[in-house]
Amino acid sequence: MTFQIGDKVIHATHGIADIINVESKEVSGISSDYYVVQTRSLILWIPLINQIKSSLRLPTTKSGFASILEILRSHNAPLPENRNERKSHIHNRLTDGAIESVCGLIRDLSFCRKNKKLNDTETSIYKSAVVKLVDEWQYSMSVSQAQATRELNTLLDESYVLSLKNSN
Repeated sequence: MTFQIGDKVIHATHGIADIINVESKEVSGISSDYYVVQTRSLILWIPLINQIKSSLRLPTTKSGFASILEILRSHNAPLPENRNERKSHIHNRLTDGAIESVCGLIRDLSFCRKNKKLNDTETSIYKSAVVKLVDEWQYSMSVSQAQATRELNTLLDESYVLSLKNSN
């Protein structure tokens, strides 16, 4: 995918960002072109080549948010009980880069959070993923951060009730 200076993008790890420039840099004697990406607190250089599994994507469209809302309100998918398997599972869903994976992870961690305590790492991942989703929601849906947060919490509550009903 090709981006232009001024494009709003989503970085898989850092969330919403802007393409502020394209620069050539020499690294280890090899010159390459890089997107200069400004996040809330960082400037990143992302290589233009090898964008097959890019860490950048366009923000979700308004119409694309409909499927995301369904994921957030749907029945949770249980996380593995084994700590190492759960850690690997969470990592894979985060690094996937797809908003659907992140939304499913938020839903599943939210369910676990209400039923049992998450460990410190899982709590940090949950909070970070929620912030990134709310930022994208706010941008894509043209709503306030408070409204996006309220709507997210409502959907997660619906998911929790549905998941409890289906487990009985």
